[in-house]
Amino acid sequence: MSIVKAIAASVALVLPVAAAAKNVVATTGDSVADFFKDEGAQVELTTDSVGDPNVKVEYYGNDFSVYYYGCGNNTDCSAIQFFSGYQTDGSVRLAKINEWNTENRFARGYISEEGAARIEMDVFLGADGMSPDDFAQAVSLWTRAMQDFEEFIGW
Repeated sequence: MSIVKAIAASVALVLPVAAAAKNVVATTGDSVADFFKDEGAQVELTTDSVGDPNVKVEYYGNDFSVYYYGCGNNTDCSAIQFFSGYQTDGSVRLAKINEWNTENRFARGYISEEGAARIEMDVFLGADGMSPDDFAQAVSLWTRAMQDFEEFIGW
């Protein structure tokens, strides 16, 4: 086999795989939901109070929601937010949350008006989205932050 034929055969094998790996986008809830389904997660695709997509995810023992932002008419969204809340009844003080926010880069915590501890992380996907591998890295950052936060607040 000539070198040209060998290269052509290699490219032919790679192209279908590259074409199948679509970017994760926020235009609707389907892309993010499909990513998690492909990862073996339990997923429920719903809408939030204004009709934007909302994905509820159970991913390797972590329960969280994915909210959508920058939407036009409840579609064509540009960003998502990973979110998890913990009913702590005011047992986590604001000073502790401030300590978390000072020491952690990607995910931020806060206390709700009801006294629940909450953590969230925004991800801008834009019009073109993010490769599945990069999105998996963002999910990894999120789940690690969520686990660290739970330990930090004594959950």
